[in-house]
Amino acid sequence: MKDNHKIIGIIALSVLKGIGPAFVKKVVSNSTFESTNLIEEIKEITTANNKLFDEDTIYEAVETAKEIIFNCKEEGISIIELTNSDYPTLLKEIKDPPSVIYCKGNLDLLYNKTVCIIGTREPNDNAVKISERIGSFYSNSNWAICNGLAEGVDNFSIKSNDKIHNKVIGILAGGLNYNTKKTLLKKTAENAERTIESGGLLISEMPPDKKEDTFTVVKSCRIQAGISNGIILIQSSLDGGSRFTTKSFCETQRPIAVINPVQSDFDLPSYNANKEIILNSKKGLSKFTELKEDKIQTSKIFVIKSKYDYTEFENLMTNRPKNIEQTNTTLFG
Repeated sequence: MKDNHKIIGIIALSVLKGIGPAFVKKVVSNSTFESTNLIEEIKEITTANNKLFDEDTIYEAVETAKEIIFNCKEEGISIIELTNSDYPTLLKEIKDPPSVIYCKGNLDLLYNKTVCIIGTREPNDNAVKISERIGSFYSNSNWAICNGLAEGVDNFSIKSNDKIHNKVIGILAGGLNYNTKKTLLKKTAENAERTIESGGLLISEMPPDKKEDTFTVVKSCRIQAGISNGIILIQSSLDGGSRFTTKSFCETQRPIAVINPVQSDFDLPSYNANKEIILNSKKGLSKFTELKEDKIQTSKIFVIKSKYDYTEFENLMTNRPKNIEQTNTTLFG
């Protein structure tokens, strides 16, 4: 990781009050922060966009950025900023990609084809089996498995016989120095450490020391969606946390798969999101995510009914269409 002006400048800009990722994406380019006077350049950028900060406030932001970079070096955390060539291309496509991502582990996975597998933290027995089966299939097919490493579906989809798959990308809602500052829930931290040991990768937009909370967990969902070629919903109620990742994914032109519950599970409230999407397609996605139908860009809604559908969905994720027609959003596999 290079301690350069650009990383300091982007972090400093992003910590200023009222500055969000979408703003940083709009104003930062390859030529930004090449001058020696970061404070003056940040002031010019913010003033030109009607964001007014005095020099003392900007100076404090720059010092905060330097401290973050120092802490990352101490913890072995890499920082990748938005304009860096190593920044994931798919993640950059979303409207508000993180200004920087903090990474720990196997950075080669940033270039790997990735599937996001999500669902409830309290899966029933059938969902547990499906999570394990699907995770193993895609892992054995050289896909990286991406999710938040939390209890439930996340946890079961990244393992086989309690061993973490060797290509797992954990998107975390707290700082990556979880061993020294307890920034994550216990189970998530345990899975994070085992992910690193198995050759996986951890990503967070939160700097060291930041503890996860409800806000940062929801915020991290868009990174799970952004970094993945496709998403598979295993099991969720209509008010389940999976709706946040699904909502972000609906704003991309990439395919969504939903597990068709076995007959005995179909009417369980814990599968109501699956049921709604299967029965009502795009309208069901809209109800689940609370996203207006005309905002849903999903290239295809695909129902997984058996293990024989795994390969077909793999093909959908691999062969990404260049032009998405509106009618495709209601197609089923």
